[in-house]
Amino acid sequence: MNSSGNTHNHQVPDYKELQKNIDLVIGKIGLQNTIFLLTSFINATSIPVQETQRLQMISQYLITRCIKVFELNDRTFFTSGIREYREARMACYHLLKKYTGASYSKIAEDFGLTKRNVLYNCTKCEERLSVPFYYQSFLEKYDALEKCIIHFISKLNTEHEESFKRSTTGTK
Repeated sequence: MNSSGNTHNHQVPDYKELQKNIDLVIGKIGLQNTIFLLTSFINATSIPVQETQRLQMISQYLITRCIKVFELNDRTFFTSGIREYREARMACYHLLKKYTGASYSKIAEDFGLTKRNVLYNCTKCEERLSVPFYYQSFLEKYDALEKCIIHFISKLNTEHEESFKRSTTGTK
């Protein structure tokens, strides 16, 4: 991790860019909703593993997006030994671990692998992320997937918060 808190050394946005994007979000959804969205990220970017249904939804969404981002055939996604397929699966394992907090064993179970395979691939992914200039193509696809999963989780968190509010206030 570098001094700006960015775990990828390939791109360090500045505060002006952040402020510009926050202003755009505020303009689009309003101040109150922007605060709610940011609070949702802060409080729930990581989803507890015991929420099995949410983990399965995130996993399925991530696999679907991964197939599109890496431009792969969905029929051979789990079985192909071609480098692009291996890289795509590796990115999935790493992002699932990072954003759901699921154990290596749980991720392995969902993909029909051993815990050791998932651990190896997550470590390999970390290595690739630490050398962005050498794995530029992989990094671009990984970043696109990461943005997708953050967006998806924020939607899940927002829907979860809204349904919780409705259930506690008795409104529909």
